[in-house]
Amino acid sequence: MDLIKNIKSKYRQWERQKAIKILTTTDPEKIVAYGEKLLIKAFHRSAQRVPAYKELLKKKGVDPGEVTSVETFKQIVPVITKEDIFPDYDVKDLCIDGRLDKMKNPMSSSGFSGVFSFGINTEENLRNAEKSIDTALDYTFNISQRKTFIINCVPMGVKIPTSLPVADTSVRSDMALAIYKKFSKKFDQTIFVSDPHFLKKIVEDGLDQGIDWKSENVHLISGEDWFSESFRSYLGTLLGTDWKNPTRGFVGATMGIAELDLNLFHESPHTIRIQKAAQGDKNLRYGLFGEGVEVCPILFHYYPHRIFLEVLGDEGEKPELVFSMLSKSLLIPLMRYNSRDTGMVIPHRDLKRVLEQNGYGYLCPELKLPVVAVGGRKGRCVTVKGIPVYPEEVKQGLYSDFRAAEMTTGFFKMREEKGDLLIEIQLRKGKEGTSESETAFKKAIATYVKSDFKIKLYPYQEYPYGMELDYEKKFKHLD
Repeated sequence: MDLIKNIKSKYRQWERQKAIKILTTTDPEKIVAYGEKLLIKAFHRSAQRVPAYKELLKKKGVDPGEVTSVETFKQIVPVITKEDIFPDYDVKDLCIDGRLDKMKNPMSSSGFSGVFSFGINTEENLRNAEKSIDTALDYTFNISQRKTFIINCVPMGVKIPTSLPVADTSVRSDMALAIYKKFSKKFDQTIFVSDPHFLKKIVEDGLDQGIDWKSENVHLISGEDWFSESFRSYLGTLLGTDWKNPTRGFVGATMGIAELDLNLFHESPHTIRIQKAAQGDKNLRYGLFGEGVEVCPILFHYYPHRIFLEVLGDEGEKPELVFSMLSKSLLIPLMRYNSRDTGMVIPHRDLKRVLEQNGYGYLCPELKLPVVAVGGRKGRCVTVKGIPVYPEEVKQGLYSDFRAAEMTTGFFKMREEKGDLLIEIQLRKGKEGTSESETAFKKAIATYVKSDFKIKLYPYQEYPYGMELDYEKKFKHLD
């Protein structure tokens, strides 16, 4: 049995290395063209075999037979949102052939928007997800050679499909740290996975318990919510990260959407170094993301053979990401699905060109994949005296002063009050607001927020916007 297990393990390693070689040596245009080739087949599969989608197209007056190319797909196929399909259709009718018999485990979105959406994993999809996630982990963390342990602190019962050992603790920092202390020395490296606020809590609670993170080999992977480049720098400083060679102390992000798939996008050491350079260099930042962008979006790799990704939006508005899912293993294969996330797609050669023009050609990723720059949610801002203020700007400012960052949980609310912007910030347990700390917070935030604003600091227990269950739900910075 050990021999068979070892052979299977070696085969999985070979598969991962083969995939990485293909993605680092193939012409980038060929990678994109292969995804476009899959698109039309994927659309007709959904149009013919998904009852709800078939009905929706009929209501919209769309003849699927007219969709014969990428161009006609973009011209004819309607863009849909979760509100178009999940409230009104039976879940079976959203599935291929209107059947649930292949369902392994259903997933729900966070309900952040007020409408729940759903995804369904099949055995085949979970196997594919495991291969995809393990390949990304191997590329970034060399899991084929380094014995790796994952501590999954993602809420809502979300599991991580991987061949690695995983401890599922949800959002219990005491449990996660107890497991870390007991098991981490048995491995070459440990990866904590959770949302940004909880990863901050894990690291800070660990410091309070005497863990010297700078002598440990630990990494952080965040999902669930957007975080700023200053947030990454803050946690990286606590971990002792060397950003030029992050063999330990990696702080990165992944992005999944419950109704689409778990691991849609992921960062790499290359994309992180690009973001760090861009946040510090206006010319590079504007060249990559557009004139006037002061806060870097998160830059992810994505796979055109899994997702056909479009960027749509009216002139003068932040464009939104629209997904068409290409895998045959998906039970709910959504087409032209608007996630309401803002973003932009940068082809590999365009990325390389901009980097070279600004003297950063050496940062160009090895992976020949296009990248997607993801900002916050569409329309999530407070406009005061004609000036829009986004949560992303507050986050970038909040963590730019590490002394201020250390005092807060990271939770804040933004709202207009009597013609002014008010930012209400929760302090960590045991921290007290003083005139000095209030000045530090205000100075840090004012670096990126150009509107006049007031701040109010709350002791942890007195914060009036508590969650029903701490860290279980996405926190709404705006009401």
